[in-house]
Amino acid sequence: MDVSEAKASPAKAVCEELDALRESLRATTESYAVRIEAEIDAVRVLVATLLDREKLSGAQLKDLRDILAELRGLQVKAEKGRRKDLKKIEILVGDLLLITEKW
Repeated sequence: MDVSEAKASPAKAVCEELDALRESLRATTESYAVRIEAEIDAVRVLVATLLDREKLSGAQLKDLRDILAELRGLQVKAEKGRRKDLKKIEILVGDLLLITEKW
């Protein structure tokens, strides 16, 4: 095989597609992280508004205790980069949004 054949080979196309796949992965994970972080920020803003109140309702105190228990109960191994850990975080944030949206 001469040099011109090597440049036109499927191997070059596969390498280019793998590079494009890597970029898609980066863009997708970045968008995912931005979305989840925005949801976390929304929960934090709602919880922070409670700091300004002199008295919280019994339901809000219970909700805060439940939120704290859920946050402390989350167990992930971030260093492993597993999808199931991302799913745990996503589910937790969704649960927190459900709790806080009724305030």
